[in-house]
Amino acid sequence: MASTGAAPPPQLTSGGAAEVRGPVVVTGDVVTSRRYLDTAQLLAGLDAALATVEAAGDSLLALRRTDRDVFLGAYADIGAAAAAALRLRLGTDGLVLTTRSGTREAVELRLGIGLGPPAPGDPEGPAPTPRSTAGPDTPELATATSLARAALAEAEELPASRRWPASLRSRCRADDPVLEGAINAHLLLQDQLLARLDARDRRALMGLLDGERQVDVAAALGVSQPAIARRIRVRGSLALHRALLELQGASRTPASGADGL
Repeated sequence: MASTGAAPPPQLTSGGAAEVRGPVVVTGDVVTSRRYLDTAQLLAGLDAALATVEAAGDSLLALRRTDRDVFLGAYADIGAAAAAALRLRLGTDGLVLTTRSGTREAVELRLGIGLGPPAPGDPEGPAPTPRSTAGPDTPELATATSLARAALAEAEELPASRRWPASLRSRCRADDPVLEGAINAHLLLQDQLLARLDARDRRALMGLLDGERQVDVAAALGVSQPAIARRIRVRGSLALHRALLELQGASRTPASGADGL
C-alpha cells in the first residue's frame, strides 16, 4: 500500500495510554503586571507561587522566572504540564496587591503550553530518557519553548476579542493540530470554570489536587464535611479535577510513572 505521508499514530504504553514523547513547556506571566505598585512584592509573591508548584510535581526543567514576571518550566508529558498549569492558575489566589490606582487586586497568571514533535528515536523501542531529551540546548525543547511563547501571546490577545470569552487565560500550541485543538478545548472550559469559582471552591479544588481529606478541607474553611462534599460535586471543583485526571491518564509516559504525574 502506498504511503499517504501521514504521521504514524502515537505508540501505546503497556497500560494502553497514548505516549506523547518530548518535553512539554509551560510558560506564563502576570496579567497586566505593571498595574501593581510594588514590583518587588509582586515578584516575591510570584517566586513563592512558582516554588510551591515546582515542589508539587516532577519537572524536567525547574519552573522559575526567566525575565521579570515571565516564567517557564518543562515537563515529561501533557498531563504533568496540565497539572502544573492548573496549580499555577490557583497559586496566586492569596496574593492581593495594591495597584497604581489605589485599589487592591488579586494577582492572576496567564499561561502558554507548547508541545513540540516527538523526540528522535525508534518508535518500536523504549522512549528516550526525558532528562536527556529536554536539556537547555536540545532542538525538542527549543521547539516546545517557541510554541509555548506563541501560545502565551494568544492567551494575551484573544480575550480582547468579542469572539472569545474574557475568562481565557491559557492557550496551547502543538505541532499536531488535533492534539492542539483538544488541549485548547480543555483549557478554554477550565478557564471558564475557574472564573466562576469563589475562594472556597478554589480552596476545595486545591485540596483535591493535594489529596487532602474532605474533613480537613471542611475544617480549614469552617464548614461541615457534607457541605464541602456537596460544594465540590456541584460547583465545579470535582469536574476540574476529574478532567485533569482524564488528561493525565491519556498522556501517561514511562517517564511519568505508572499513575501519570
